[in-house]
Amino acid sequence: MDGHGADLDSLPYIDKEYDDPAIRSQVLEMIQEEMGRMSPPAIPRSTSLFKNSELLRKEYERVKSGRPLPLFDIDRYKLEAPKEANIDEWQWASDNAASQLEHQNIRLVNLELLQQFGANAWKLSNFQKERMLAVIENATDGYKRTGVDLNKARKYEQVEAGVKLRDLESRWEEGVRQCIEIQVANCQLLAEISKLEHGTSNST
Repeated sequence: MDGHGADLDSLPYIDKEYDDPAIRSQVLEMIQEEMGRMSPPAIPRSTSLFKNSELLRKEYERVKSGRPLPLFDIDRYKLEAPKEANIDEWQWASDNAASQLEHQNIRLVNLELLQQFGANAWKLSNFQKERMLAVIENATDGYKRTGVDLNKARKYEQVEAGVKLRDLESRWEEGVRQCIEIQVANCQLLAEISKLEHGTSNST
């Protein structure tokens, strides 16, 4: 029925034996017994994740081991004057102040870019996501329709097969009944022949 050469002996739209709790329990026991004879799937014991990213691999190992996330370092964002008159400390403080100034400058540039292009970029992003959603919904509807059509075709084929099976079953039962009647008639005929032969032999 499926066109792939497979012989299917189950007609769920026709067979109603599974509705019987006793039959259902027997089927489930047979399934469990069959699953017990099946070999378990081969699953690798260890899988190396994030082979190409050391950063992600370390973070994964941290989460896996349950270690807490390191605290955010805010010392470098502080602008404090050195406590000692040391050239190295003053140089570090000067470099830190320059980096903080550049960081604030970059933030201002980003805010200006966001103010100028953010709204259009957001609208474009929403439009793209809506288009993707529409494509996914159309594909989902198509798969649903395909499933419904397939189930309808299966039901039609099984109903047609059920009609043929019931016709063949009735013909088989009629054939068996006729065979039994013929066997009974043969037995009766043999008994009469034997009786006649017995009577003939007695008369002679």
